[in-house]
Amino acid sequence: MGSKFREPDIRANELRVLNQLTVNSGASMNVDGPETTKFEIAPVPITADSYRYGLRVDSDVFFLAGAALKHYMVQLSGDRESGNAVTGDSNDAMLKISHSNYAANDANFIDRGINIGVTNRSGGTLGRMENSFGVQSKGGATTPIIIAGTFIAENYGTNATECFAIDAIIRDEVGAGALRAGIRVRNDDRSGVSALDAMILLDSHASSGGADMLIDGSAVELTEYESGTEVVILSFQGANGTTYLLVHDSDAPTAVEVKTTVS
Repeated sequence: MGSKFREPDIRANELRVLNQLTVNSGASMNVDGPETTKFEIAPVPITADSYRYGLRVDSDVFFLAGAALKHYMVQLSGDRESGNAVTGDSNDAMLKISHSNYAANDANFIDRGINIGVTNRSGGTLGRMENSFGVQSKGGATTPIIIAGTFIAENYGTNATECFAIDAIIRDEVGAGALRAGIRVRNDDRSGVSALDAMILLDSHASSGGADMLIDGSAVELTEYESGTEVVILSFQGANGTTYLLVHDSDAPTAVEVKTTVS
């Protein structure tokens, strides 16, 4: 089925077509035409449903059985060719999301730019679950700054209680993990290059107020050793390859000690 250069039928929840829309029997849609081609969806809610979707893709038969399969429900792909170089204040994005709130909602309301939930249900078996974000500078490319993820929290209004750039939450309710942590930072280069400057780098702008303390662990209950008087603050590997522990003893609260073991 195809439609070319027709006027759209303006109705609620319609698919507006400008230039060309082709729907193939294989359930794919292609928009083709000059550079002014526009594919636009303008949803208008009709009923007051608890859940509303401006655009929804839903299928229980899309993911098939087989070997070495890669299934992607939605894919965005595109290249900036070598002849299309830009200058000045320019940037590209494969997906741009913009949302503004002007309503006076109550304190229960949560506004999310992205809401992702991946679940392995009863009877399911997976090797790994994750949300993956990555950037890569290939050989021969020039990239002065490489950052896999930038998170910015800005407040210029009324912020009643909290302001965090990242809030990492872990809930291991069965305690099954052999290795568990709130955040893991790994140096995973395989080329034998020089050491990182730091595994964790903390910085602040010169005009900022800095911080009251470097790390606040006062709300964390640490495992107690030596009949409940010692806690391990951190562990590190010495130049001789030995693992050392920085230990605080409540019997000597003004000092810390370096040990190789605790019990």
